[in-house]
Amino acid sequence: MVVNEIENYFTQANTYDIKSNKSKNIEFEALKKLFNGEQKLYVNARSENQIIDAVDFVKEFGIKNMVLVHGDEAYKVSTLLKQNNIPVILNRVHSLPRSEDDDYDLPFKSASILTKNGVIVALEANGDMERMSSRNLPFYAGTVSGHGLSDEEALQLITINPAKILGIDDKYGSLEVGKSATLFISEGNALDMRTNVLSRAFIDGRDISLETHQTELWKRYMDKYKEN
Repeated sequence: MVVNEIENYFTQANTYDIKSNKSKNIEFEALKKLFNGEQKLYVNARSENQIIDAVDFVKEFGIKNMVLVHGDEAYKVSTLLKQNNIPVILNRVHSLPRSEDDDYDLPFKSASILTKNGVIVALEANGDMERMSSRNLPFYAGTVSGHGLSDEEALQLITINPAKILGIDDKYGSLEVGKSATLFISEGNALDMRTNVLSRAFIDGRDISLETHQTELWKRYMDKYKEN
């Protein structure tokens, strides 16, 4: 029933004509850009069958740009994703496998499998306490770098690849002449939580303060309990 409702909704949106309709439908107007390729449809799907159904759906309605989110079993249909130019945003790779028959390290190596098959992959931390979990993005990349990707390839999963998916790679995502100076400097390997110590951060060329309540307290009390 839900699938039929979604299909009917997209059918109406696809056939909606702004000029010939007396009553304005702002929802359908907003969806028009999905069908001419100006906007992207982000689809949350986990299983192989769900992903295949999603791909069939966008092809049926002529939606040109789809992005797969979660994609736990995307590695099983990497060829299909590559053929249809569908990138994948993998969610929280520090997770357990979905099936007891899966390899124990499948969440860690899925990014490598997809990347080696030509699929653009990015990492994200969507879900509970996502603001706090976002700080783990570099370490998600560090984990996948130890499971089939080099550090440079893993770094792309949280820099240039997300920029490509969002369509802003002309300004962000890599250090190049003419692009925004949005970057950070780490005293160690930024993908390793043992050595990731940020010393500077810039957003659009602005030097951002790294001072926090925790660093203020640390400076205030760092000498209090030192041994004599």
